[in-house]
Amino acid sequence: MNTISHHLTDETLQEYAAGVLSVSMETLIACHLTLCPVCRARADMADAIGGASLDSEQTAALTGSASDILAMDKTLPTIKPAELPPVAAGLGVPKPLARLLPGPLAELPWKSFGPGMKQYNLSPQPRKEGAFKLLSLDPGSRMSKHTHEHRELTFIVSGAYSDELGQFNAGDISDLSGDHHHMPHVVSDVPCISLIATDAPVKFDGLFGKIVQPFVGI
Repeated sequence: MNTISHHLTDETLQEYAAGVLSVSMETLIACHLTLCPVCRARADMADAIGGASLDSEQTAALTGSASDILAMDKTLPTIKPAELPPVAAGLGVPKPLARLLPGPLAELPWKSFGPGMKQYNLSPQPRKEGAFKLLSLDPGSRMSKHTHEHRELTFIVSGAYSDELGQFNAGDISDLSGDHHHMPHVVSDVPCISLIATDAPVKFDGLFGKIVQPFVGI
């Protein structure tokens, strides 16, 4: 089992605790937290700090009684929570991701976007709003150098890749801001499958990346 060596930044953990991130980013972060005790402890601390900040705020007097609130509750329509699809057995992926998949990774309807490269989209959002998808890159594959306007989160499900920041193995998370330029290169002898979440389109440095961007959808 690989030791997790790449973690979430303090800023991302604070925003995660505050609940201001997108659902896709929260899901990706939850995948990492299920496997990383270090970031899990830091997330608990961020929650505690946020709770302490709320406790220090002045409270406002309620204008209604408990009876009023209960009476109001009976007048509201009952909304059933949305049912999540069953978690497929034997996926080998964290539950926050597994419950979004219709089956094992090998059986997903992957779509090719280049030699040895394929993707599975997890969100219908337009590219201008970012992306939430799985990428599967064959051994030796290399992405074009790129950056983002804001944040890019990548969770390694299996395999490994290397870039300017080091080697990322299964369980690691890449937490990059718009200041980072990187060019991931698969270094494992099996395909590198990663979950990515962004809130803005990729900005490729080279001409080739810009040409294929509409087909990649990121």
